[in-house]
Amino acid sequence: MGKAKRAGRRFYIGVDIGGTKIQSLLVDAAGVVVQRARTSTPQGEDPEPVLAAAEELVEKLAAEQQIAVSEVSAIGAAVAGVVDPKEGLVVVTPNMSLTGVALGPRWEKRFQRPVAVGNDTNLGILGERWLGAARKAQSAFGIFVGTGIGGGLVIRNRMWRGAREATAEIGHIVMEINGPMCGCGNRGCLEALASRTAIEEQLRQAIQQGRPSVLPELTGGDLTRIRSGVLRQALAAGDGLVQEVLRKAAEVLGYACLTVRHLVDPEVIILGGGVIEACGYFMVPIVKKIVEADRLPGARPGGEILVSVLGDDAVALGAAALAARKVGRNPLKKRFALLPKYPKLRLADNHQIAVQKESYRQDFYILANGKTKNRKQEFLADENASGCRLTADEMEKLAEGGPEVVFVGAGFSDQFEVTPEAQEYLSLRAIRLEVLPTPEAVQAFNQYKKRKAALFHLA
Repeated sequence: MGKAKRAGRRFYIGVDIGGTKIQSLLVDAAGVVVQRARTSTPQGEDPEPVLAAAEELVEKLAAEQQIAVSEVSAIGAAVAGVVDPKEGLVVVTPNMSLTGVALGPRWEKRFQRPVAVGNDTNLGILGERWLGAARKAQSAFGIFVGTGIGGGLVIRNRMWRGAREATAEIGHIVMEINGPMCGCGNRGCLEALASRTAIEEQLRQAIQQGRPSVLPELTGGDLTRIRSGVLRQALAAGDGLVQEVLRKAAEVLGYACLTVRHLVDPEVIILGGGVIEACGYFMVPIVKKIVEADRLPGARPGGEILVSVLGDDAVALGAAALAARKVGRNPLKKRFALLPKYPKLRLADNHQIAVQKESYRQDFYILANGKTKNRKQEFLADENASGCRLTADEMEKLAEGGPEVVFVGAGFSDQFEVTPEAQEYLSLRAIRLEVLPTPEAVQAFNQYKKRKAALFHLA
């Protein structure tokens, strides 16, 4: 990414300190990701390597944009566990080594900037409320499935944290009495049954008992950590064991969502985290089927199951939003809700579109961050009917960054197809789709005043 333009532009840093990875983002006040950096989370009982790795990422973000950390308005840190936001204290982290660390004071002293600290999944749903699938919801409950399972609850524009800063700890509701031991010390927790850690353990045990699987081949024989991407590869290979274990995990998640629906009755339930990112296409339909079979009616529709729009960025963007709140600029409030800078389009002669000073003769995108890019050649191949199909894989790239609507300029010949899978991808994320002839799409894009993205087909 290029050097950040600083004139009149505020920047925040959001850091997601997870059990497997640390992800950090430098974002502006409109939520545009200017720079990103990530690294693996050091393992062990000593917190210093984890803190040092996170601090190095903060400095790296600023350095790569040729700015000083002192030039950002504030820093937000998300930690997997119970935190005390007022003190900036990590109270307990079941899957990491940061228990008892006064993270906020440490970073304020080191970076000389205001620092806000929060629970990672609280901040994940805050990110989704700001820029993602919950952007229009008055109440949203997030369930994030990764190394562990965390939850978060946003009502209107506020995170609901609870009397003990431990609300929405969905990973630690008991789903099986006397079930497997959980990292929190209790038995039968949702996290002990359906997190990636639990899924790994179930798979390892089954393979040790002689069950066939492609996982030893995909991991080079090292099953100590089976990452979410490897689970996706195994699903694609038709691995029966992985399908069985993930189906069971999805069923448990489905009943957990049913519990949330009955207990909290949120407008939407957002599923996210690395396991859902990688394997959601297999797991989410199972979850939805269980919730939709609920026989207890409500007075109105609600409790819809949606999927995170922001993916791996959700928690770090929520941390950036928390940082903005720390300095009195809550991005969920209208007065501070900014939009990226979008270009004005003009339909030129010979089926061209002028974008600012540049003319496009071939298909191109405008992303949610306002950036313009040529459509990738892989989606223009002959086997794709000369680029006249928009698939789910391409839609995933087009919808990055949380647009409220995706415009598709379907060309001038009315032969463009948006596949049902691509439409379902948007539906699961509460993103509207507008497919129009390209001249009409240009006009609609220019007139729309909220977050947006577009694909313009020029054939």
